Amino acid sequence: MSQPTVKTVETAAAVDRVLEWASRAPSVHNTQPWTWRVHNTRIDLFADFRRQLVHTDPQRRDLLISCGAALHHLQVAAGALGWAPQVYRAPDPGDDRVVATVELTRTAPPPDGAKTLALLGRRVTDRRRLSSWPVPPERLDALAMAGSTWGAHVIPIEQERTKARLERLVRRADGLQQQSSQYRDEVDTWVTESDSQGVPAGHVPQPDTVDTSDALTRRFLRGTLEDLALDGAAPGDGMLLICTSSDDPLSRIRAGEALSAMWLQATCDNLSLVPLSQALEVAATRRILQNDVLDNLAVAQLMLRVGWPPMSRSELSPTPRRALDESRVRY
Repeated sequence: MSQPTVKTVETAAAVDRVLEWASRAPSVHNTQPWTWRVHNTRIDLFADFRRQLVHTDPQRRDLLISCGAALHHLQVAAGALGWAPQVYRAPDPGDDRVVATVELTRTAPPPDGAKTLALLGRRVTDRRRLSSWPVPPERLDALAMAGSTWGAHVIPIEQERTKARLERLVRRADGLQQQSSQYRDEVDTWVTESDSQGVPAGHVPQPDTVDTSDALTRRFLRGTLEDLALDGAAPGDGMLLICTSSDDPLSRIRAGEALSAMWLQATCDNLSLVPLSQALEVAATRRILQNDVLDNLAVAQLMLRVGWPPMSRSELSPTPRRALDESRVRY
């Protein structure tokens, strides 16, 4: 049997490096519900339905959005490491696990590649209290523009009345979900001490720190993270809504790419971003959002809360990730 050439081994290691960074993408409850299949410089991305949250995400919306985020992270990491990615988004009616195929071609690495990789490493979900500093409209517009270039339509929520209405829908959805013991058990299962997956308990604020102003981001109730009270003023957060023209798998993948693009931009701007998916996971609140808030002009995929963290707050460590050998196969 012939041995791999030095060039082949070097290429495999270089592609693995791209995938290591791509796997830093955000995913619902840090489930990392994807699989990479690699042949030389071709990467096939598949949804891993074995990692679906069946009681939280019965329609697999969150799962496919997570895969879309991984696809965007892959493109960003590849560019930073000197690869030009050619992407074929390929939802297949015959195999609904198929997300995309990416062909990598060597190119000159950009001068800011190291900075881009550092940004991928810094991105994290911080559910602690936000400061009362308002997020200027131009900041929300810039985030919306960053996301809308990836095939979704991102709407900054500018009217306080609409924002309050969306917040009520999130709370209502959360209340309905909490009535299910299967849902509660599923969420609790993914707050872990694992070094490879799930939401670390040390990243979840302690239950006794929940109040009205931050209840939106307190989905997990078994945390150990200290979250000191601020000045008592309401948070000056903003809200964004990721929408698409339809609700097929490709639309959800595009929504995930938009999510990743906005999250990296928010990280660059030192803003905290937290997805709010509850209202889209519950049929009753999703229907209200679709019919009464959007007038059926677009399909909502995900809400995002954006705000300034207190300047004195320390950064959280990166969340754990599975070893690449667990999610990548070669053929």
